[in-house]
Amino acid sequence: MQPERVKAPLAGVVFGLVLVGGLVGWTSTRIATATKAQAAVAEKRSSEAERNAALAKQPERVSVVQGTPAHWLPSVELDGTLDAVQSASLGFKVSGKIGSLKVKVGDQVRAGALLATLDANEAGAQAAASAAQVRAAEAQLALAQDGERRTQAMVQSGSFAEASGVQSTQQRALALAQLDAAKAQAALASVSLGNHTLTAPFAGTVTKVPDGIGEVVAPGASLFEIVNTKLLKLSTTVSEHDANLLLPGAPVTLDLETGKAVGRISAVLGTVDAKTRRVPVEASFDNPGFLRAGAFVQARVNAKSEIAVLRLPHEVLRPGSQDEVLIVGDGGLLDVRHVVLAVDKDGTLLVRRGLEATDKLVAKPKPEAKAGDVVSVETTGAKP
Repeated sequence: MQPERVKAPLAGVVFGLVLVGGLVGWTSTRIATATKAQAAVAEKRSSEAERNAALAKQPERVSVVQGTPAHWLPSVELDGTLDAVQSASLGFKVSGKIGSLKVKVGDQVRAGALLATLDANEAGAQAAASAAQVRAAEAQLALAQDGERRTQAMVQSGSFAEASGVQSTQQRALALAQLDAAKAQAALASVSLGNHTLTAPFAGTVTKVPDGIGEVVAPGASLFEIVNTKLLKLSTTVSEHDANLLLPGAPVTLDLETGKAVGRISAVLGTVDAKTRRVPVEASFDNPGFLRAGAFVQARVNAKSEIAVLRLPHEVLRPGSQDEVLIVGDGGLLDVRHVVLAVDKDGTLLVRRGLEATDKLVAKPKPEAKAGDVVSVETTGAKP
């Protein structure tokens, strides 16, 4: 019975050793498998990096297009606000209380029409007093002249001394000076009385009036506004290149919902604004009845003759720019060009200056593309 008790523990130990050995073998196998997998991933990443590096060294492949020569009748747009050629803010030259209002907002008035008056009782009294002073001075002058005539006769006859004649002459001169002063004062009083009346300086529409009579106004305060809307002007600016297409007298077309008006270019200034690089232009319109002063409008001017252009698809414009394109030069070297262009009704570009028909332009250039980059031409797009 004793030997059997010894064999049982030995069998357990052997079994445990076998189990541990199997576990170690399985772990080693898993580690080897994971190591091989990591090596494969590293090798794949390395090959992809090498391939990407090789691709990065190759020039970017681009598609290019060329412009189609064409002729185009230029049309220049003029944007701006219509202003009245004649407009005025009016007020009295003197202070006073408004005595009467003769017009209301919207009235059409003629040149010289009475607009309003101030209470002129005091000014009228001053004018009357000045007129009375003139009459008194005239009477004094008449007396002085009569006295001078009598005295001079007595001096010549020897009855009066010569000094009496000089005195009478000076009295007549003094009376004449007093008359001149009285007349000047009367004229000033008359002007002051006239300043209590306000008239229209030109024919037009009344757009502003005071609230009512009785208001005390200060000298020069703006009380009335008159606008002549029969003749309107459009003041705007155009680019230097568009200014070369405009001539004084050229017709300007203005299309509105209420009708069509045709004006004329009245001025194309020979100066360029230093900040905006634009040229001031003015056009005048005889109002057919539906144009309003102060309205923002868009007019159009057609040139007299057609000009040569290159027609190109809109996609050649450099992203974020309005006048830049990318040209593929010798050796695939990119160059940036600034062009003068217009946009046709169908969206195509009409290049007026800056390109040749043989230039190859990048179609759909990338935003990061820049001058000096080297590209490879993939295809040549058909001319538009």
